[in-house]
Amino acid sequence: MKSYTTRLHRGLNSRVDDFLVNRLLPSGAIRSVGAIVLLDHTYPVNLQQENFTRPYGQHAHPHRGIATLSYVLSGSLSHYDSMGNHGFVNKGGIQWMKAGNGIIHEEKPFLAERDGPTFHSLQFWINLPGDRKKDDPEYISLQTRDIPEAALPKHSGTIRILVGKFGIWASAIPTFNDEFIYHIRLNPNSTFPFSPPNGHEVAAFVPVTEIAINSRVIGNSKLLLIGEDIGEIVFYNDQIKVADVLVFGGSPYTEPIFAEGPFVMNSALEIASAYKDFFEGLYGTIPY
Repeated sequence: MKSYTTRLHRGLNSRVDDFLVNRLLPSGAIRSVGAIVLLDHTYPVNLQQENFTRPYGQHAHPHRGIATLSYVLSGSLSHYDSMGNHGFVNKGGIQWMKAGNGIIHEEKPFLAERDGPTFHSLQFWINLPGDRKKDDPEYISLQTRDIPEAALPKHSGTIRILVGKFGIWASAIPTFNDEFIYHIRLNPNSTFPFSPPNGHEVAAFVPVTEIAINSRVIGNSKLLLIGEDIGEIVFYNDQIKVADVLVFGGSPYTEPIFAEGPFVMNSALEIASAYKDFFEGLYGTIPY
């Protein structure tokens, strides 16, 4: 990521399966923030009567070279893959899948009565180091109770450690490039100063309610790319309700990045190999 003070990005609408999403990464000249090469924000949507947890198969797709992380802000999400893994998470939960050398998966939003009719989520793609792109696939699901959460000073809110470490707290999600993803819930009329490690690339995403980041107000599915020349990042919520902000980043990804479709590799030849292996059936099939 190039050095700059801050850069606001509004994203571009895309259709992913049956849902409208705001694709915030990659964005123009910004190919990644640390090892994170994709961020999709699925807008809040009412699912009405959709209460089946099992996917139908029409949206199954492959991945290689990355780990995917889906974070459910509201509603529920199921997961099935070609390694035989399946599970589901509710509001506040995480589905993490290391695609490694190749896997096919499908996720399906569904209704859980206690969470209401609205589904709302984020998906990150985390680029694996070149020497880990041949790993066997893995899958982890974490319910909201499994995710470390710490109180911020001065009753200003909470921070959930989705990926990485924060103080004495650490997520159960594996990391490969010092990556971190935090969900900060800032109380009304509250401030939280955050100092990322030196040399880390950092971005902040505000899904709904507006929040001030170093005096710049953003919200409503906007991403703020934060330059390397900023030491402290100050979040301030002057609203009368809790505001959410996702902060993420990590050490710069220094290897070549070749991305096409669902694959992220280190060369065009590796992309061609990923497609070849998929079409030859080497990723297996999902046992629904």
